[in-house]
Amino acid sequence: MKFNVDNTFALGTYEGSSVRTANKFIVLHETTNIGAKANASYFKNNWATTQTYVQYVIGDGGKIYQVGADGYQAWGTGSYANANSPVQIELARTTDKATFKKDYEVFVNFARAKAQEFSIPTTLDAYGNGIKTHKWVSDNIWGSHTDPVQSYLEPFWGITQEQLAHDIAVGIEDVVEPKKVFTNINNVVTTLEGNVKAYATYKLDGSANSTTNIAPGTGWVSAGIEMINGEPQYRIGGDIYIPQSITTFKGKVLINSDIPVHAVNLKGEVVGANLDGGSAWKYAAVVKVPKVGYCYKIATDMYLPLKYAQGSGFKG
Repeated sequence: MKFNVDNTFALGTYEGSSVRTANKFIVLHETTNIGAKANASYFKNNWATTQTYVQYVIGDGGKIYQVGADGYQAWGTGSYANANSPVQIELARTTDKATFKKDYEVFVNFARAKAQEFSIPTTLDAYGNGIKTHKWVSDNIWGSHTDPVQSYLEPFWGITQEQLAHDIAVGIEDVVEPKKVFTNINNVVTTLEGNVKAYATYKLDGSANSTTNIAPGTGWVSAGIEMINGEPQYRIGGDIYIPQSITTFKGKVLINSDIPVHAVNLKGEVVGANLDGGSAWKYAAVVKVPKVGYCYKIATDMYLPLKYAQGSGFKG
């Protein structure tokens, strides 16, 4: 299998470790949050301060982003494992089934390819050299991590340790069908109760709809969020929008995911804090952030993209 590797976030000269590794392990991780590109960017821009990065991040529909250099120590799993792992790989989370299928296939097959390149057995968590989960490293060498199986693959997608071991041993040709049950994905928006007969709705161009007013206390399925007349509005029909300010989401945003997501700063750079799926945040304003688009300002220099909000139309 041929792999296309994106080097946009690869560490440059004098970045990261210059120490060569022994070739004993390929270590598998998961990011704990959504988005391979965002995580690769975070590693690239923060390796010196966080002292954390790996060689590759996989996700976003089977994309591979390189950060560290093969055969040189990464800082992902403690000193001994770092010194003996020419490649460490992070799998980024997703809540989209089709995306996960592609991510998992590439994650497994790329790990196998790298193991073969460095003459490492394609066995998972077995005795001696081989491909290891971060949990195996924690159980047998150092640490307290449980990724990637117990923390993500099994609880979110039904991929057990046995399934991963089988796939690592033989590779994947037919895409594995995952299971998924999410509880925090919600696109129903409810208008506020109040002493009004009806609320006006709007078109994308900002003009009012003359015949589609809606009643207080009614719920509507939203297919997306757009900025109209200077405020976020939910699309509840073809060209029918209602302001967030007339719904129970007035002044707050709930994260439309069961998986933590990243916020960004005003420059559009990923910030380190993970925001839990289903958590609620008050927002002070909605701001257009470069390279990201409109975002809720939820803290000082911390912005949440509209696409992560309940009512965004995300379906899992």
